[in-house]
Amino acid sequence: MKTDLRGKDMVTVQEWTKEELESTLDVADEFKQEWAKERWDHYDALTGRSLFMLFYNTSTRTRNSFEAGINQLGGYPHIMTPDQLQLEHGESARATSKILSRYGHGFAVRVLGAAVDFEYPKGTEIVREYQDGSDVPIYNMQCDKYHPFQTMADLQTVREKKKQIEDLNFTISYAYAPEVRRPASVPHSSILGFSKMGANVTLAHPEGVELDPEIVDQAESNSKKMGGDFDIVHDMEEGFKDADVVYPKHWVSTKVGERGVEEEKEIHDQNTHWMADEEMMSNAKDNAIYMHPLPAKRGYEATEEVMEGPQSVIYDQAENRLHAQKGVMALTMGGRGF
Repeated sequence: MKTDLRGKDMVTVQEWTKEELESTLDVADEFKQEWAKERWDHYDALTGRSLFMLFYNTSTRTRNSFEAGINQLGGYPHIMTPDQLQLEHGESARATSKILSRYGHGFAVRVLGAAVDFEYPKGTEIVREYQDGSDVPIYNMQCDKYHPFQTMADLQTVREKKKQIEDLNFTISYAYAPEVRRPASVPHSSILGFSKMGANVTLAHPEGVELDPEIVDQAESNSKKMGGDFDIVHDMEEGFKDADVVYPKHWVSTKVGERGVEEEKEIHDQNTHWMADEEMMSNAKDNAIYMHPLPAKRGYEATEEVMEGPQSVIYDQAENRLHAQKGVMALTMGGRGF
């Protein structure tokens, strides 16, 4: 078990080894057991430590799970938006993180380019600028390319439900939703994380809704290294076939800025049938689990019957954001006992 992760950033799971991810998930599982038993063996793991949290975009699960997590480990969250800093007056992201890292022990940033009129991958570049200036661990709470903490929670959830990740058939699939501009950061991080952990990964999406080829290449390389399979299909039913885990999620191609909103909408409106209903779920294994990071467009991405049905683990995923993030913070911020 590798736990000497003090000072390590989490911008993408691709920059972590399989051993490091497994060690962090072990700690996350320990925290979840403490939570269930109301035993706070690590309530003081981060006593005296501060986490600066900068949100360019609104958040439900990310903000509250990080805020609750640092509190439960004895630390303190400082929650900010860009207008509360001097960024609008010309101070750089690098200088901001350099200064704030003198005041605390971790710096977390959430910046989705499309939501603040940046084109892909500007949000990711901004996170990297903060990383370049920081002397404490930088946590990417979601950007254009990556959503690593969602993937950490997803890995914990699959391991919890299926008792393993390696050799499982994991399908991340496009699903239709009316909005045009929803980022590809979740499918990007999913194919990276699950391929790195040795799952057989299937990426399913219609023509024209491709992911970033750089990310796809990295996932394929992970699978080769781990001895797993990595397949891309353009039929949802084929993607669901014999899957242990299905993860239908709406996203837009990273080329949306090049094509324009109207062309992107035309492509998406041709694929309204990409929806997880009970008939689609029947293509997966009988004991397959259904996942979604939330919020979901019910009745578009998936039916109510699937989302609230016996195969759904969406609320376990949401809860595991808390435990997985606590695991990362405790190990990288130098928590007591780690």
